[in-house]
Amino acid sequence: MVEYKHNSNKAPRLNGALTFFIPLSLLFFIFVACAFFPSTPTFTPWVWVISLAFMGMAHGSLDLHVQRWSQTGEFKAKGWNKFGWYIFLMVFTFGLFYCFPLLTSLLFLVLTAVHFGEADRVHAIECFGNSTSIPKSWAWVRGSFVVALPSIFFTQQTWDPFYYLSQVPFNSTINQIIKYFGYILLIATFSFTIFDSLKTKINWSSSAVIAFLFESIICFFWFVFLPPLLAIGGYFLAIHSTKHMLRLSHFKKKNIGHSTTFKDILILHLDAVWLSAPAYLIVILWSVFIKAPVVPSLVYASIGFYLISTLPHHILVAKIPVRSSGVRGFPKRKESSNFFTIFSNLLNFGIKRSSYNTYTTPRTDGVARSSQIE
Repeated sequence: MVEYKHNSNKAPRLNGALTFFIPLSLLFFIFVACAFFPSTPTFTPWVWVISLAFMGMAHGSLDLHVQRWSQTGEFKAKGWNKFGWYIFLMVFTFGLFYCFPLLTSLLFLVLTAVHFGEADRVHAIECFGNSTSIPKSWAWVRGSFVVALPSIFFTQQTWDPFYYLSQVPFNSTINQIIKYFGYILLIATFSFTIFDSLKTKINWSSSAVIAFLFESIICFFWFVFLPPLLAIGGYFLAIHSTKHMLRLSHFKKKNIGHSTTFKDILILHLDAVWLSAPAYLIVILWSVFIKAPVVPSLVYASIGFYLISTLPHHILVAKIPVRSSGVRGFPKRKESSNFFTIFSNLLNFGIKRSSYNTYTTPRTDGVARSSQIE
């Protein structure tokens, strides 16, 4: 469950529009590379390989970070005990995929939509504050872009990784199911979002809402014009994992008051190299059984790893508190109806620090919870 800390929370938090636009800038660089180097799509598997190596298999290594910090900041053996259910869910999902590859793949895509979309929503809230509401339904629409648009416009390429993982060939039936799945997901999320937006009080002129909508438009065209392997891989590396690192860097207890955002993120990357050893091992062993060249086989194996680990990862990382605006010592910023106030907020970029530890300090009153997080 997601924890919302209010007045008692003085932990470091994201602040300012610059932090919000860091992941978008990385997405822009990938898009420029695709535009100016026509051969780039040929090397799209390397997007996943870079993500695999540089991010240290976010599902697994970064989850170990969460376990590590929850054990008074020390990486003790008891931190591994909680992974009994984690590994069980991975094995269960693998068995489900082995028996029902198409059904499990579609369920995985739905979970991916929820997981990615809510991560984007939380990132916007942490950067701009939640003085205005960004409904959860908006996150579901954003997440639906990630899986529904490739399913509609690049149906066969969407199935390719699952074909190599399951050896179930693409055919007309799978084509129709995946395409209909994409349409249904988009229609369902959009319909619910319209209804939800009508009954929810939304400050449409707020920086948070404008920034989230702006990012959503970019993501929409990103997934319409780029093939799935590059689009989803680039989105994962540039958007989702970057936001993941930005969030987790602010919860690393030893860095509170002693470091900077980018140094924290660099340390996370370095730690991920050794913490992700089990994930690397699984991916390498799985790739041996995939009938594809070396690099693509690593790509498909890493996608398979995410397929079996996203559910426990989603549940585990949901324990990270969400930073809202208006915490004690950090007054809410007055919203303006001018779109360009977003860019004036660039001057407010920074990280607030204190000695508060979100994992070792008991929860206080005024804590609300939600079931979705990155």
